[in-house]
Amino acid sequence: NARHGHLFTWDGIININNAKYELDQLPIDPKCDCPACRRHSRAYIRHLLKAGEMLGMRLAVMHNLYFYNTLMEKIRAALDEGNFAQFREENLPILSRRI
Repeated sequence: NARHGHLFTWDGIININNAKYELDQLPIDPKCDCPACRRHSRAYIRHLLKAGEMLGMRLAVMHNLYFYNTLMEKIRAALDEGNFAQFREENLPILSRRI
């Protein structure tokens, strides 16, 4: 998904190839603490992907892997606390939304 521009965020799925991200100086996900989000803007990653630069794909993949690792940590915590159903009900509509 990432190498084709689909990036997962805590607000939904973004397609970084969309023109609206061409000048966007925000990180991929402002709620994320991955190296790609801390150091690079959406516009820069979009530029790298559009130019066919491998770094763009690597940063996108790095972000998505970090996102899913964090999501799994939250799922495990919800399971341990016995409130996975509530976690799923709250997060599934948000995480599956395309923005």
